[in-house]
Amino acid sequence: MKDDKYIIETKDIWKKFGEISIVKGVSLHVPHGSIYALLGPNGAGKTTTIRMLTGILKPTSGEVFVQGIDVVNEPEKIRAEVGILSQLSAGYKDFKTRDNILLFTSIVGVPEEEAIEKMTDMLTKLDMLDKLDLKFGKLSGGEKRVISLVRTIISSKKLIILDEPTTGLDIARAKKVRDIIFELVKNEGKTVLMSSHITSDLEALATHTGILKDGELVFEGTKDEIIVKYSPNNDFEEAIINAFENGTLGENRLTKPLENLEGA
Repeated sequence: MKDDKYIIETKDIWKKFGEISIVKGVSLHVPHGSIYALLGPNGAGKTTTIRMLTGILKPTSGEVFVQGIDVVNEPEKIRAEVGILSQLSAGYKDFKTRDNILLFTSIVGVPEEEAIEKMTDMLTKLDMLDKLDLKFGKLSGGEKRVISLVRTIISSKKLIILDEPTTGLDIARAKKVRDIIFELVKNEGKTVLMSSHITSDLEALATHTGILKDGELVFEGTKDEIIVKYSPNNDFEEAIINAFENGTLGENRLTKPLENLEGA
């Protein structure tokens, strides 16, 4: 089933909690070197899908391949391969910002010299180099978000998963974060899967889009394709809204999950 042109590929993944299906027959195809926006209204199943991609949750049924790894059967292998920014900007509040970054990156095996070089470069671009000797707990919410993003990027290999990367940031710093994400893909060949409610992030960055609605994938394609299909006015934001409202459920998927996987 696995296709080498995709860094993420799923086939008919379902996730049920009790009798309730949260994700329903989703088949994703994320090309290498893309910035893929996984979108949908609150409760559409985005976070649950991301947790299955990263091995945190096991699907009730279906297949998940990330960087060629069978995540369903070998979830521990993917966790060391993917940089993940969750919605929670966590850190040791009594540690200096510098030590928070270097502790996290050392755990995943990044050499200290390399981590310091990348940390210094990114925080210089983000006008936050002066925050390195402050305790993490003293930073603002937006500053904590930036530090969490920086350590995620340093710790990543080929794939980075970003959940709301610019939440809490001012306009200027959000623009700088977008520039860094774009450079990672263009200059370093990384792939980014991102979820965001901020249209400026999506319009500036996304090359491909997947739209979830009520747990189902109602659209997947390039940025241009979603505009053609859902926006007569050639407007990306309008296309997303129309896809949320008018995307058709039940196309190209199983109508029910396969036999439950062991341990799901």
